[in-house]
Amino acid sequence: MELLNQSEIESIVKHYGPSTILKWYTEDYSDKLLGYLGDHLRLVITLNSNGIEKDLKLFIKCIPRNNKWKAKYIKELMFFQKEYIMLSKLFINFKDGEGSSKWRPKLLYIRKDLFVFEDVTEFGYQMPYHRSTMDYDELVSVINAMAKFHAQSIIYEERKSKELNRKYRIWEDYSEYLNEPEKGQSWRDAGARAVVDFLKTYSKYRSQTDYIKYVEVVIPMLFDCAANLMKPRSECRNVIIHRDLWTNNIFFKKLDNGQIHALIVDYQTVLYCSPMLDLSSVIYFNTTRSFRDQNTDELIDLYYNMLTEELRLEDIDILNIIDKKSIVKSYQQSIVFGITQAALIVPIIAMSDEMRERTFENPESCEKVNVVSRSEEFIYLAKQDEGYRNRVIELLDEISDRYIFLST
Repeated sequence: MELLNQSEIESIVKHYGPSTILKWYTEDYSDKLLGYLGDHLRLVITLNSNGIEKDLKLFIKCIPRNNKWKAKYIKELMFFQKEYIMLSKLFINFKDGEGSSKWRPKLLYIRKDLFVFEDVTEFGYQMPYHRSTMDYDELVSVINAMAKFHAQSIIYEERKSKELNRKYRIWEDYSEYLNEPEKGQSWRDAGARAVVDFLKTYSKYRSQTDYIKYVEVVIPMLFDCAANLMKPRSECRNVIIHRDLWTNNIFFKKLDNGQIHALIVDYQTVLYCSPMLDLSSVIYFNTTRSFRDQNTDELIDLYYNMLTEELRLEDIDILNIIDKKSIVKSYQQSIVFGITQAALIVPIIAMSDEMRERTFENPESCEKVNVVSRSEEFIYLAKQDEGYRNRVIELLDEISDRYIFLST
């Protein structure tokens, strides 16, 4: 059975002007695992336009077709439903931008179980290698795209507030889609247990007196604190945050002027809360500790400047929204989210391709690492792969330095 019918294909092709559809087919987008919460396919439509045949290559994201457990899990967490509502309802009010102002791929067709986008790899964009951290220019390009995305929340709320002649916030209409699902807690709990077990096994502090005792107490407390931040906060301006800005959700292109341009994809885990949760997590997901120590202050400045410029283009004074001092304070409060979220994600990011396929494509192992325990897999891989072990433990030992030793 075809994923798409003739009328749907015709609806997609309308975006590209008058032409005749000769044929179409779908195929696997890649022989590598691109994402964990959906299937990714390539849609190829052969068109005849003014006597010239050409293949239009597009990108499909759909509910898993061959992994029943994963499909059921995604539906229980409402991830596809959340992204469907965002793309089809809220984000149609957000400006996508053109050229260097663009921050996400163009959506061409949508239904509740399937999304069709332009394939940005056809324009020279590439997904970064998941086992590498980002350099300065790459991270700046992601932060620029992220600030443009965040700005759209504020612009939309300011516009709606004027229309209604009262303060309007996105939470009013979309709160049920912008919460962390209760069923997602098991995934976070499994990740927190893996952090504890990894520190017990590999931390450079593991032989110190009472270290293990503190780890067992402090790590769950930090994850609880991070969970509390994933809600709207009264002391700062909230926006829609992506929450999952690691390499699989980012595409890069080097422009003719030598600058890097980034696009952001996958909006299935969005929340409505402080924008600094996105900034802290994108920094902790994608950089080394020395990079963070050297560049974080400057990256906060760059984010604030980009947000300022995006709002200025809509005649909005950022000082009426949030000031620089508040942004810095909010970032410091958000570090506990960024570092713990990275503790959940980095051990997955840094996996070899073979280990990722084995873990996340097999229904039994996929269920285990998502809702039961992933300690065994991470510790085993760390024994086999020194690079993996070093990247993960550098991050986790920073948690020790920040929240165990400074509190004892």
